[in-house]
Amino acid sequence: MTILDRYLMRELTNAWLTGLAVFAGFLMVGEVFSKGIELLFLLKAPVGDAVRWFLLALPNLIALSLPMATLLAVVMTIGRMSHDLEIVALLSAGISFHRLLLPIAGMAAGLSVFAFWLNAFVVPPTYGAADALLWRYRERSEGVSREILIAQPPNDPRIVLGARRFNPKSGELEGVWLLERMDREERLYVEATSARWVGNRVEFRDGFVQRIAPLDKPIMRQHFARLSRLVPLRPPANFSGDSKQFAPNRLSLPALTVQIRLLQRWRVPREKIADYLVEWHNRFALSLSCLMLAMLGAPVALQLSRGGGIAVGVSVVFILLYYFAWNIGTLLAKAGSLPPFLGSHFANLLSLFGAILLLHRLR
Repeated sequence: MTILDRYLMRELTNAWLTGLAVFAGFLMVGEVFSKGIELLFLLKAPVGDAVRWFLLALPNLIALSLPMATLLAVVMTIGRMSHDLEIVALLSAGISFHRLLLPIAGMAAGLSVFAFWLNAFVVPPTYGAADALLWRYRERSEGVSREILIAQPPNDPRIVLGARRFNPKSGELEGVWLLERMDREERLYVEATSARWVGNRVEFRDGFVQRIAPLDKPIMRQHFARLSRLVPLRPPANFSGDSKQFAPNRLSLPALTVQIRLLQRWRVPREKIADYLVEWHNRFALSLSCLMLAMLGAPVALQLSRGGGIAVGVSVVFILLYYFAWNIGTLLAKAGSLPPFLGSHFANLLSLFGAILLLHRLR
């Protein structure tokens, strides 16, 4: 490592630590304080449980702040060096701007690996535990509902039921679907806007029932306003104690992979597995955002020739644009309009295209 590399790494590290503190602080105010107040004052949780929830949620805050801090560090460092004519001096000495990108890319790649470790293995169990702790107190109040997915028997199920929302107190379900394996490789699929769980029956409302037969037989679909069906499943008594009730983003990468394979083996319709597939690709996409945003931020900062407040403002704008594009891609992928890989990496591909275009113009 040359003196220039060490100098750049030192400047980038100082700016990165500043950015991490700034963006983590913003996220802390937005989410942690609101849920901490809910735990302490609305749900009457002990102070110890509120502190425990904060510590469990902290890795998620760090993971969300990593891309933002990386972009800010690059924009502040390159912007200040350009403003102080350090870039001009380096170019005059025969050192190209592309050579300056090597330590930036190395640091950003290392942060991407760290972000992947957090997103794939640390954040899901820790934030899942924080979520379980919060829901354990929420379950004592009325009107609690969340996503469910139940299969019976678990290893080779004959029936699978999922719902976007389920309220255990009222038995109400929203966005509900049921897949039941019949004889001769036929399957019965029911999808409804809402339903109500009454004893061992589910009363579906406003949906359709479809018999999925082998390829040599036609698919039969019939719409209904109300449909009552016997369901040999027991509704979950609580959400905090059953890991299957966690959303896909609460599963670690290995557990998410296993869940996707199970759903595929159960022959659940692909549109119902889309959330899991998109979440699987998001673990990689959000980790790569550190590298993509760093490569995009460097040529942008060179054009600005400013640091300080300008760098913060530019970083915030680019972060908002990145997450806006990422949200659009994710929604399109979950809706089936884009493949999961393309939807998850939509913002990264745009960032990469922008970085290549700007770097090409610097030649």
